[in-house]
Amino acid sequence: MPEKINFTKRTLDALKPSENGKPRNVYDTAVNGLLVVVSPKGKKIFKVRKSINGETKAVYLGEYPIMTPVQARELAILVLGELVKEQIQHPVIARALGAAPSPIPNPAPNPAPNPAPSPIPSPVWVPTLQQVFHDYLKARRKLRQTTIDDYERCLRVGFPDWLSEPITAINEKKVEQRHAERSQESKARADNEARVLRSLFNFAKREYKNVHHEPLITSNPVEHLSHTRSWNKVPRKETYLSEHDLKQWLEAVNTLPQWYGGKLAAVARVYFLLVLFNGYRRTECSLLTWDKIDFERDTITLEQTKNGKRHTLPLTPATKTLLQVWQQQTPYQAGLVFRATDGERPLQHIDAVVKAIRQRTGRHWALHDLRRTFSTLAHSGGMDSYIIKRLLNHTDGSDVTLGYVISDVETKKEPLNWIADTLLEQGNL
Repeated sequence: MPEKINFTKRTLDALKPSENGKPRNVYDTAVNGLLVVVSPKGKKIFKVRKSINGETKAVYLGEYPIMTPVQARELAILVLGELVKEQIQHPVIARALGAAPSPIPNPAPNPAPNPAPSPIPSPVWVPTLQQVFHDYLKARRKLRQTTIDDYERCLRVGFPDWLSEPITAINEKKVEQRHAERSQESKARADNEARVLRSLFNFAKREYKNVHHEPLITSNPVEHLSHTRSWNKVPRKETYLSEHDLKQWLEAVNTLPQWYGGKLAAVARVYFLLVLFNGYRRTECSLLTWDKIDFERDTITLEQTKNGKRHTLPLTPATKTLLQVWQQQTPYQAGLVFRATDGERPLQHIDAVVKAIRQRTGRHWALHDLRRTFSTLAHSGGMDSYIIKRLLNHTDGSDVTLGYVISDVETKKEPLNWIADTLLEQGNL
């Protein structure tokens, strides 16, 4: 099996030459056919390798680190698209796609003199699934990076073997089988992956035309899941941390650096506590930047939110101290407040820490449980539903009274302070 890794600055920097003195080929898990060749002296070169009509072709892209992993992937997608064009021009494949007429086995014995030659249409170019995704991102420039990362994960995990295939090769039967297979591992993820694939097909139906300017893609195979009622329709979770569970959870999280250790312990501790104390969504909190925290006015603002509206909350004494201490500890005084171990990306992949806390407390929990715990605690304190919606940055078009109420930081200060004090008391912090 070829060696595969996720191409990032950290993983590529860590690659060492092969011990046998031969070039080391390492493939990317995100783009099929993209690889980096590590020479015996440590030089790293990006290439694309693909079999075209029985012949393996390798295309030089550039040298790392002059070319970044992101640049290599973008160029690789374009090169793979051109190689697919070349593959489709093969006579057998062209006929299979209906791009060239089948040969006539028995021509007429007495053809008319000087017959006009029949025009042979050019082979039809069909984009790969990877190319469709690339074009989709170019057309949807306003997508948040977290959304793009989620889409990439869905394709990389759910359909890795389809990325280099022509999109016309993906049919209803394949989609149904793959959705059933993925549902065995996770019903929610299988549905999410299928929804991403459905969006790409809807985009392709309007984006690509044949030589007659007709849609190249006429149907969406993912819609077959609705016809067969195959969607899992995972019910919305309603779990949260009870007072007993919350006490154990707070003790485990607050002492993460002592019992868990490692680079993630300190940043995960602050991140988890801020998500709980402010009722944040996990992705919104991971995109928080230092310039949106005002220690003089005691405010904290999220710019990138689910509903697109800026969300400002007051800093309570607890969250202010938490963040001030973290600012002294972290080496990054600007930009992202919570960073992954590579120091560049926002903190997102912390499943290992979540799993460790589950084992320590003996209680299964997810990050969104913290937001539901925040909401449940607010309800138990008798807070007005309007205030709770404002604290959670919820919008409700059916509640016309919300449009007539002016909300500011002062309105949120007292209820948020009460929630913070209650959490500190329950956790004996």
